[in-house]
Amino acid sequence: MAKKQKRFVSHLELNMVPMIDVVFSLLIFLLIMPSSSDTEGYLPTNLPTGLGQQAAPMIEPPKNNIRIDLYHLEPYDEQHPDNKAGVSIHLNNEILPDNRTLRAQLKATHAALANSGVNIDKIPVLISPDMGVWHKHVVAAFDATVDAGFKNIQFTVPK
Repeated sequence: MAKKQKRFVSHLELNMVPMIDVVFSLLIFLLIMPSSSDTEGYLPTNLPTGLGQQAAPMIEPPKNNIRIDLYHLEPYDEQHPDNKAGVSIHLNNEILPDNRTLRAQLKATHAALANSGVNIDKIPVLISPDMGVWHKHVVAAFDATVDAGFKNIQFTVPK
């Protein structure tokens, strides 16, 4: 008795459902991602156009402005023994002890200018950091200025 050999014919099929799921997931991901990164890292200011360490020409700032100077200090400077933050904050050449005082002074200045009828949007606030000032101090001064209500905020090239 001869056994009949069955011939197996295999039909190779590709299951398209998982592939379509992956393609649609990638499509949705690529459509949504570019729209979420538009506002990341956005600071509404006018940044300087200096080219690094090159000497920039000295431009006389407008007479009617508010100037915030930030100077780097060693943590325990003899001239400023109470300042452990490592920064000296000057608002229109007046030394301030900390960022809270800067914020309060800026709010008071904003209120005084608003009561006097001055167009506050036209008055520039110049933030001038020293070369050694940490980024967090510059951001704190920027936040205090925005919190006070000023809109025309400019940065000068570090000295």
